Amino acid sequence: MTYLSVPPAPGFRAVAAIVATPAVLVFLSSNFVNVGNLAFNMIFSRLMGPEMFGVLAFLLTITLALFGVLGTVQMSVSQLVASSSEDERPFVRLALSRINRILVMGALVIGAILTGCFLAGEAVDARLLSVEPHLLVLLLAAVPFGASMSVLRGIAFGDMDTGRIVLSANVEMGVRLAGALLAWSLGFGLEGVVVAISLSIVAGWAVLTGLMQPKVGGIDVSPVAMTVAVTAIPFAILQVTQVAALDGDIFLAKALLSDVEAGYVAALSLFQRIQFFACFALASVLVPQVVRVAKEDGRVVRCALPVYALFGAVSVIVICAALVAPGTLVTLLAGGAYGPAASSLLLAVLAAALFTFNYLTATLLIAVGDRSGLYLIAGGALLQVAVMFWADPTSFGALLAIKAAVQAVTATLILLRALFLLRTSTQHVN
Repeated sequence: MTYLSVPPAPGFRAVAAIVATPAVLVFLSSNFVNVGNLAFNMIFSRLMGPEMFGVLAFLLTITLALFGVLGTVQMSVSQLVASSSEDERPFVRLALSRINRILVMGALVIGAILTGCFLAGEAVDARLLSVEPHLLVLLLAAVPFGASMSVLRGIAFGDMDTGRIVLSANVEMGVRLAGALLAWSLGFGLEGVVVAISLSIVAGWAVLTGLMQPKVGGIDVSPVAMTVAVTAIPFAILQVTQVAALDGDIFLAKALLSDVEAGYVAALSLFQRIQFFACFALASVLVPQVVRVAKEDGRVVRCALPVYALFGAVSVIVICAALVAPGTLVTLLAGGAYGPAASSLLLAVLAAALFTFNYLTATLLIAVGDRSGLYLIAGGALLQVAVMFWADPTSFGALLAIKAAVQAVTATLILLRALFLLRTSTQHVN
């Protein structure tokens, strides 16, 4: 069998080398997770109908907001680990493990307090949030595990431990999809689906617990904790901006439009989330890679090009599909009951593509020590929500038109800033 010893063709080697890079592996993994999330939404939008699915989308938005804020810790930790020298890394890992334990205990205490308030009806009016308080409690139960997972994923991304990154994300998706289907089939309704979402977070966390270092006394974690906290501030603003810009219309639709039209907004938001999260993991890869490259030879543009190439490919495919067959896509994703939403699908995907570009570019600029992109994207999100609120739109299409227009202006400003900054021959990380 001498053919077994023939070396692969140079072209095969080149393709294999590209596929094996962390950016591509994480990109492929995140899009496999997106397929699972797509299946989740396709199934439950049909099982629940527009009104109940609108409630589920609202709860998912709250979940994304909570864990988006926790994700700022992940980005900060990954930047810290990536920038640590070989001599510093063991101490940093030990300190992060201790911080992780403290963070979990704090989340447990805060979660217990909020749970008591929700159940007592003192902290929130169910009519204000359009959901029952016990559903929020079921989501809060996963917060301590999500807090820990944010630190552990940050360590994994900082070390570029692609295997753990991929496994954690896919286990989380699998438990969410299979658990929700099982809960619904057993008659547990919306509550069962929410419990499955919480359990999926626990499952994604469990895969990463091997990154925890043994408990060691006598370690002063305050310098590392301060570094993580300070570094997390811009990422925290970025994550809050993501929720406001990408999902703010869901909140406003619940308040300004009918339940049916709010359901249409929820369905279109699925397309936006799928687009954004197809590329979101690229931002997590971008930060540690840019930090390393900026320290070594300053070739930031070359490092970022594969990320933007993948983003561009996804955006072009989705926009072309929305142009050619909007009705088919909406019916395929959400079901025939959401047919009227197809009229605004192109606006939705354009807005999502523009915001994803803004998010990636703001992240790139933060990684090289410039926060102007952060201020621009945050300002754009505030402007978007303000215009939506004060314009008092009478249809879901008007909401999406405002979103697309504001994100287009923001994208223009961020692009001009990035081109001006990245022209310089050498970049330094603050």
